[in-house]
Amino acid sequence: MDSLHVVVVASPFANLASLYEVDPDADALLIVPPSKKTLDESNGLTINNLDGKRPNPTAASVSSGPSIPGLHIKVSTKHLTLASRVFKTKLQFGSSGAVRQSDGRVHLRLAEGFDAKAVSIVMNVIHGRSSKVPRSVDLATLANIALFVDKFQLLDAVGIYAERWISNLEAAYGLPNAYNRDLVLWIYVSYVFRHAEIFKSVTRIAALHSQEEIRDLKLPIKHKIIKHIDTQRQDLLTRTLDIVHQTLDDLASSSSSDSNSSVVPCAKHHCDSLLLGELIKSLHRHRLVWPRPTKPFPNINFTSVIEAVRDGVGLHRQRWQQPDMDHHGPLGLGQPWGGPAAAKGVNGVHKGTTAGVESVSPAWAKVGGMALVTPEASPEPVLRTGGFEWHDCGASKAVARLEGLERLADGVPGLVLESSLGYQLY
Repeated sequence: MDSLHVVVVASPFANLASLYEVDPDADALLIVPPSKKTLDESNGLTINNLDGKRPNPTAASVSSGPSIPGLHIKVSTKHLTLASRVFKTKLQFGSSGAVRQSDGRVHLRLAEGFDAKAVSIVMNVIHGRSSKVPRSVDLATLANIALFVDKFQLLDAVGIYAERWISNLEAAYGLPNAYNRDLVLWIYVSYVFRHAEIFKSVTRIAALHSQEEIRDLKLPIKHKIIKHIDTQRQDLLTRTLDIVHQTLDDLASSSSSDSNSSVVPCAKHHCDSLLLGELIKSLHRHRLVWPRPTKPFPNINFTSVIEAVRDGVGLHRQRWQQPDMDHHGPLGLGQPWGGPAAAKGVNGVHKGTTAGVESVSPAWAKVGGMALVTPEASPEPVLRTGGFEWHDCGASKAVARLEGLERLADGVPGLVLESSLGYQLY
């Protein structure tokens, strides 16, 4: 749709908009029509929706708020044509021509969807009224400025100010670390103003945290950008889930004598079975086991997989966690499974060291004044001063493999704006 019209008849917005004077000798009137910002009900990530949460389904069916007032801006066609090829083409070669109205000016009406505040800021910039240009703007205003700059090819004129706005905004609030409305705005802003470092960073965050192709919030974000972000997301999830499911397979087959599993079975304490059970329970809660997720991995992001795995190995971590001797006493009962040094000093009996950690040999200990006896030959876990005797088994190696999943995020590069030869890639 055309973003600019040369108005031949009297403007229908004459009585609806305020007049703002940028050039007192203006030969043109730029008309920003009133508009209504509406919710993007498909995802809830809108410019009006500050926290990025999905709107209430009932509330989404009603008006999202009052109309944004229009604005008439007195401007110079000379400044417009010097700053923008779009304005130049429309004024010089438009089908209607630069027809002057009864007030002696050419009337230029923007299409709906442009923000009056953002347009007025840009007009002050291209007319050299630097004292009227704010030093800082909020993210929504910056996104609206980017939209106007993008549509009318005004980067050369506005770029120097954009650098300051971006720098101040980043210094004050930082960049988002989750997929939300602000992240999408930053993707668009950094793209329009060619800020390669920020663009690479925010597109990387989107690949890590989004659960599907990112929503464009009705901004003209190129589909190529959206597609390439999702490609990085899917590639990361493929690598991550391959490792997770291979680990499940290894744990499940570790007890088989003819298995090729890389996990050595834990015949004494059955750590592999316990770990497998906890992992399956945690992954099932996140719908990551049955059926196994496949591309394009709808409603799954990398961070949710890591959270599920972290919960699944949590019990194994706690089993061998070093207790706080000052707060939990020598039995380490503050930890669900005790720890490698939990029993130090109990009954004064020790059984050598394993990896520099002392452990205790008695197969019994007093808990609550009652002696518990577990035969050494029993397949049940042996109670040793509040927990299992520390040992290194295949389950520990499986946990180490899963804990390395988070490092896969380092291989997500984000998107690069320009090639090494300076060609624009997006």
